[in-house]
Amino acid sequence: MNQRVQDLLKKITYIEADIEIQKQILFSIPSDKQKEMEHVIKIIAAQKEEIKLLRLELQSISPEEHQNIMTLENAVAAFKKIASEKKFKSIDIMKINEEFCLHLKNQPKIHCLVKACDEDGGWTIISIDGEIQHFPQVDVDEIPGKPFSC
Repeated sequence: MNQRVQDLLKKITYIEADIEIQKQILFSIPSDKQKEMEHVIKIIAAQKEEIKLLRLELQSISPEEHQNIMTLENAVAAFKKIASEKKFKSIDIMKINEEFCLHLKNQPKIHCLVKACDEDGGWTIISIDGEIQHFPQVDVDEIPGKPFSC
C-alpha cells in the first residue's frame, strides 16, 4: 500500500472519529438550543462530504485498495446485522501482527478477522477476504473465549 493511500485512510479514520464526537455533542445539546444543533449537524454533513471526496480520491489512486476496503466494510455491516439478530456469547477480533484463525475439526483452519460463537455453539466469522461464514458447533475445534494459537 503506497504512502498516499495510507495517508487518505488515516485522514478518513480521523474524520470518522470526529463525526462520532460531533454526534455525542449533538446529543448533549438541549433541545431548545436549535441553532447549536443546526451548527453541529452542518459540521457532520460537511465531514461526511469530505469523507466521500476522500474515498473518490482513494478509488482513483488505488481501485484495488478501495475495493478491499469496500468489501471489508460490507462484511462488517453484514456482521453487525447478524449480531443484532443473534446473541453471541463470545466475540474475538484479530490483533495487529498476530495470526488469528478458527480451528475446524476435519478441515484446515480458517484465517479470519472476527470470530463469534452464539448461544447454540455455532460460529460466525469474517474471513480475511471479507466473507461471512457460518460453522455449526460440531465442525469447530475451539472453546469460545479461550485463546487458541494458529
